[in-house]
Amino acid sequence: MTVLQLKQFNFPELFTTAGLEKLDAHFVHFLAQTNPELAEQLKCYRAGKLTAAQSSEWIIASASILEKYIAQLFGIELEVSALYQATHHHDPIFQFKDHYVHQAKRLLKTVTDIAQFESLNKWLEKQIEQNNDIELAVAKLGLLFLSDKNHYQNEIEKLTHWCALAMQCEAGRHMTENWSSFHQAQKKNYENLVPMVPVENDVFGRFEAPILSQRERDGFKLTDQRMPLREVLDEIHYCVYCHKNEGDFCSKGFPVKKNNPEMGLKTNPAGDLLTGCPLEAKISEMHVVKKNGFGIGALAIVTIDNPFCAVTGHRICNDCMKACIYQKQDPVNIPEIETRVLTDVLNLPWGVEIYDLLIRWNPLRQTQILPKHYNSTNILVMGMGPAGFTLAHHLLMEGCAVVGCDGLKIEPLPTQLLNKPIKTFSAICESLDDRIMSGFGGVSEYGITVRWDKNFLKLVYLSLARRPCFQLFGNVRFGGTMTVENAWSLGFHHLAIAVGAGLSRELPIPNSLAPGMRQANDFLMTLQLSGAIKKSSLANIQVQLPAVVIGGGLTGVDTATEVQAYYIVQVEKTHQRYHILKSEFGENALRAYFDAHDLSVLDEHLSHAEKIMAERIQAKKENRAPQLNRLIREWGGVTIAYRKSIQESPAYQRNHEELTKALQEGIYYAEGLEPAAVLLDEYGSTAGLTCHSRVQDEFGQWIFSTETKTLPAKALFVATGAKPNIAYEFEHRGTFERSADAYQSYEDIDDTLIPAENRGHVKSEPFGILTSYDRDHHKVSFLGDTHPVFHGSVVKAIASAKRGYPKIMAVLKTQLENPDQTDYFSFSQKIKSLLSAEVISIKRHTNYIIELSVKAPLAAKHFKPGQFYRIQNYETAAPFVGDTRLQTETISALGIFDKKYPDQLSFFIFEKGASTKLVATFQVGQAIAIMGPTGSKINIPQTTETILIVGNAMAIPYLLSVGSALKKSGHQIIFVVNTTDLFAENRIHAIADESYVCKNNDEIIQILQKINLEKIKSVTVIGDALLLKTIQHAHQTTLKNHFHQAVKFTGSVYGSMQCMLKGVCAQCLQWQIDPSTGKRTKAVYACSWQHQPMELIDIDHLDDRLGQNKMQETLANLWVTYLFEKHSVEKI
Repeated sequence: MTVLQLKQFNFPELFTTAGLEKLDAHFVHFLAQTNPELAEQLKCYRAGKLTAAQSSEWIIASASILEKYIAQLFGIELEVSALYQATHHHDPIFQFKDHYVHQAKRLLKTVTDIAQFESLNKWLEKQIEQNNDIELAVAKLGLLFLSDKNHYQNEIEKLTHWCALAMQCEAGRHMTENWSSFHQAQKKNYENLVPMVPVENDVFGRFEAPILSQRERDGFKLTDQRMPLREVLDEIHYCVYCHKNEGDFCSKGFPVKKNNPEMGLKTNPAGDLLTGCPLEAKISEMHVVKKNGFGIGALAIVTIDNPFCAVTGHRICNDCMKACIYQKQDPVNIPEIETRVLTDVLNLPWGVEIYDLLIRWNPLRQTQILPKHYNSTNILVMGMGPAGFTLAHHLLMEGCAVVGCDGLKIEPLPTQLLNKPIKTFSAICESLDDRIMSGFGGVSEYGITVRWDKNFLKLVYLSLARRPCFQLFGNVRFGGTMTVENAWSLGFHHLAIAVGAGLSRELPIPNSLAPGMRQANDFLMTLQLSGAIKKSSLANIQVQLPAVVIGGGLTGVDTATEVQAYYIVQVEKTHQRYHILKSEFGENALRAYFDAHDLSVLDEHLSHAEKIMAERIQAKKENRAPQLNRLIREWGGVTIAYRKSIQESPAYQRNHEELTKALQEGIYYAEGLEPAAVLLDEYGSTAGLTCHSRVQDEFGQWIFSTETKTLPAKALFVATGAKPNIAYEFEHRGTFERSADAYQSYEDIDDTLIPAENRGHVKSEPFGILTSYDRDHHKVSFLGDTHPVFHGSVVKAIASAKRGYPKIMAVLKTQLENPDQTDYFSFSQKIKSLLSAEVISIKRHTNYIIELSVKAPLAAKHFKPGQFYRIQNYETAAPFVGDTRLQTETISALGIFDKKYPDQLSFFIFEKGASTKLVATFQVGQAIAIMGPTGSKINIPQTTETILIVGNAMAIPYLLSVGSALKKSGHQIIFVVNTTDLFAENRIHAIADESYVCKNNDEIIQILQKINLEKIKSVTVIGDALLLKTIQHAHQTTLKNHFHQAVKFTGSVYGSMQCMLKGVCAQCLQWQIDPSTGKRTKAVYACSWQHQPMELIDIDHLDDRLGQNKMQETLANLWVTYLFEKHSVEKI
């Protein structure tokens, strides 16, 4: 069957409330016919009249009937039956384990005749037929013996004896090593949850995973293929189904005392509070139903509390495991089970549609069984990470229209996925090393590595995108493109903030943020969003080895594994492109483009790539996997450095499994090291990290010793934590009250906001999700990582939405009782037109300068003079040339606004690198990603004065951006520009009262000497570090007596930028200095403050930051030139 034929329904009908109401009624009738008693109980269940225990039993009993109904609806009864059979196929394994293996375990002390194993094993081999599945054959044989215990008494004893010996002798352990029947829970040692051993003869005292547990990783395909079905079922059989006595602590949390909830929840010896599943999913009930063979029924139970289970489960969350009833031994691996429940359904024909249907309609839910009709309420959700997209779902279920916005670029889904049913999950899956980086999902997209299958994220995106009252827009910056007040004027009734975490902490040590050192967030975001992992990508992240990651959290762990994997991809891509370019340009000509430092990096990368290639050839000859870890370690490896013990690290406490798996990939771990200074090489780049050694005193407190250690490090990554993202309040002060580093939370009581404490845990009561904002019956909520109670994990963010949406609906009570007569179609079309962007024109001014004009109504409306925008093309629309996709990295450009065209913006693009050269390939009418405005607007003096703007060619866009506003306020403008290729000359003359053109920096000073500088009150310098230094030096020497004493100098800080969202990725961090001492004071986000008082700018550091990826950028630039020459590429 290749066409979906729904029994008594059509596909589009299932996306309407009326259609789902019809479906629900049809199922209730089916339930009544199948089991009248359950149908009667359904009424009580939905009315909330059943106890918790009664509800559990009803859900379990009804799940199998729901499965039968869905199988008939989709016409897949045979396939569902096959899944049922596949589950029960393994039953003999667990029956064998329960009788023989557990009995044998009790005999271990008495059975010592290990030599007998060989003879017993020969006897056993004769009893079973030759079989590929020996474990199952042995299990079935054991059950045969049990079917007649009197007749087979001797055989039962022999097989039990064999089991006992198999656990003790080496041959037996080897034979049964991967048998689920012999898998035994191990005792937990909370002081040694992460197996590691000292690195032999290591002068730095580092640790590593035991050698036999280490494994190779090659590239960015999915690294964890998850457990096979038998192992998952073993975990399910290990569960004791605690819901029966309401002891399912995995869901509810592990109490200090079960019958005394006032005592709160227990903290385990590792220091983790045992809250259980933040969503309080019905885990035990799911296990029972899956054990019984009902895969769809089990998924229906999961989606009661966790409709977006696609983005939880294996390698994402483990709160349930930590609170499992088994506290002294291995817990049940619940996340593996949950993900298997999902994938078993996804792998059925139409499995994607079944899951999507259960998200929208689930008769096992007590509330939100199906979406309500549109209630004329429109809600804006800022941030489309886990909190934002989950909140969007719940609000849609309540009948609201939702517009989801995110600051990241979000790639569109193919239209056919939205309109047509998907038969196979594999049809929408992509290899993780070559997938479209969609941008949807926030931290799930850019913060989680390929340990997790991001194809699951597409399921959530797809589910929301198909809803009739949902719209999604990327490139919307909260505080720039969209403001709180603007939301109300657009017709929204509520605003929810789910913008995640931000403000990564810089490391205030000497030489911090030198070339080679960056924030971990910057690395992960660039890696995950730019496509740098792909062979087809032009994105640049320059990394050398050895590398050190500073910090003990999970972000640091993820950074360490990805740096190691990326290094291989990076040098191989460099090698391939270099040698093609060498054959094209000649080696001498090619190498002339690189300076001495870049050549040293390039040659090291080429040398390492050749060793990797040689290892791959040798591995292929020997029919084995390449031993890449050995090479990585030869080059210094990747080390996590933490200031305390590994047991005290956040990663150990929150998710030690991820730490274990990272070490297994070959990562080193160094304890008790406090960073003290960054060592530099002869080029001013990172060469090492000097640390103070720390030791524990007799009270267990960490203190400094007299020893220092210097870890070699050509790359440093800082992962020392982040704070909730409250950038909006810094930009629009007075909008929200703050409490420490977060927004102050409030509860709405009788339409009055009452402050709530930002303390407690994810299940605390009461908790507030409202901000202090309360104007004209409008309130604003905040969730996820932005909220201190729900900060820190994907599943906590999802829980914030589940727990928060009823509070949002409560504050909308007045609106719901007196709805606007909103026409949703008109509203949605207005929002679409305002938040979309397309190319209007593209014009070449000089050989290297292009003017790009775009229609972007809301981005243009909020333009303020001096602000800039982020420009990108969409990956899905970017053409392939040869083996390279012509996709830009993020480009920052000053906005130029003309009031005659209020929906439009213009940008001047300087073709200095690969990405800026690609702008020439943009086409009129092409959709484009424009994010902004961002950065700070200029301060326009209140009293009229003469303003000097001086700079290189970049000063021309600045003049055009700010000039009209300055002239409107009555100011005089003197403009001095250093360029050999003047453009926009007529516009310059129309704005500037005086304008001068020169050809070098020396001429600038000569011209300035001829101008009456005494009348100038402010000077703005726009250009590179050399120009800033030239003007600064002249002001202190040659021109010292020419300027008024109170003149203010402002300089451009146009450093490297990525997200441009004011404090998220931290690529734009730039040091400021104390002008009196020259010493560094603080690092600021240049995307928030791009024009700074010149005396505060660390000009040398500006150059350093721009040089982070210089070798790779040069190579990419040459590669684009090569592509343009070799291929027919349509461009301006």
